[in-house]
Amino acid sequence: MNTPDGSPLEPVFDWYQGSTPIGIRDLMGILQPMAAETPFREEKPKLKGYGWATKLGGVGGSVLVHWGGRNGDEFGPNVAGTGPLAPTVADLLRTASVPHGVGRADVRLDVLADFETCRLRFIERCNQAGMAASDAGSCPESQKQLGRTVYGGSRTSLYNPTLYQKGIQLGDGYPTNYLRLEHRFAPSKAHEKAQFASLEPDQMIGLRPVARDLSISIAELAITPYKLTKYPKERNAKFWMLTQYASLFDELLEDHGTPAAVGQQLYFDLSEMRETEGSV
Repeated sequence: MNTPDGSPLEPVFDWYQGSTPIGIRDLMGILQPMAAETPFREEKPKLKGYGWATKLGGVGGSVLVHWGGRNGDEFGPNVAGTGPLAPTVADLLRTASVPHGVGRADVRLDVLADFETCRLRFIERCNQAGMAASDAGSCPESQKQLGRTVYGGSRTSLYNPTLYQKGIQLGDGYPTNYLRLEHRFAPSKAHEKAQFASLEPDQMIGLRPVARDLSISIAELAITPYKLTKYPKERNAKFWMLTQYASLFDELLEDHGTPAAVGQQLYFDLSEMRETEGSV
C-alpha cells in the first residue's frame, strides 16, 4: 500500500498477546533482552485467574507477563506487548520458536489525513460488510476522552476495526491530523490462536476483505504516512506525589530558603515519623 505521495504504508503490530505452555523462567529468559536498560518490576495481576505479574515499560509501550493461578496452571504464562514493544515481543517469541496461541493482535496504520473524510469512508465500508459503525470519544486504550473514534462491528467479535484521532489523543506536540487505523484481532478458538502466531501484520489484514479495503481506502485518502517516534512519558508514583504536594514544597521553600534546607527538613520529619509511627 502506498499513499498518494508514493510513500509505502506498512502495517505494524501495536498489541501482541498470547499464552504459552513453557515455564515462566524460560519465558522471562527469552524476554530478557528487552530488560537490558529497564528491569521488569512486580505488578498486581490485571488478568483474572493469574497469581502473579511482572511489567516493563509504561504508557508509551509495555510488556506485561502473568503466570500462576488457575489460568496460569491451565494455559501457561501470558505475555502482552503493547505500543513500540509489541513487534519485539512477537519477534522474540517467533525467533525462539516458542509455541503460543495469540489471544489478541492489533495491527496499526498511522497516517496524516482529514478525519471526517476518512471517517465517512470507514463507515461506508463497514456498513457494506454488515458491520454497523459507531462513534465514541477517545481512542480504545486512552484514559482521557480526547479526540474521536469510530468503531466497526462488535467489539467482542474476532475482527474489530477502529479509526481514531491519535494526534489529539496524545496531546501537545503531535499533529492534530495524525490518525490511526487499527485492525484488532481477538481469536478465541485454539486453531485460530495457533494460526495467528505465525502471521505477519499484512497477512492478518489479508484475512478479512473489509480490513484490506479499509487499509487501501485510508492509504488513498492520506497525505502521507506518519511515523511515531516520540512517546508519552509514564507518570509514575513520584510524578503524582510531586503534583499533589507541589504547594507544600513551595511553602517549605519559602520558610527554609533553599532546596537543600527543604530536603533536610523533610528527611528529619520522615525520620521522626518512623520512630513514632513505625516503618512508612
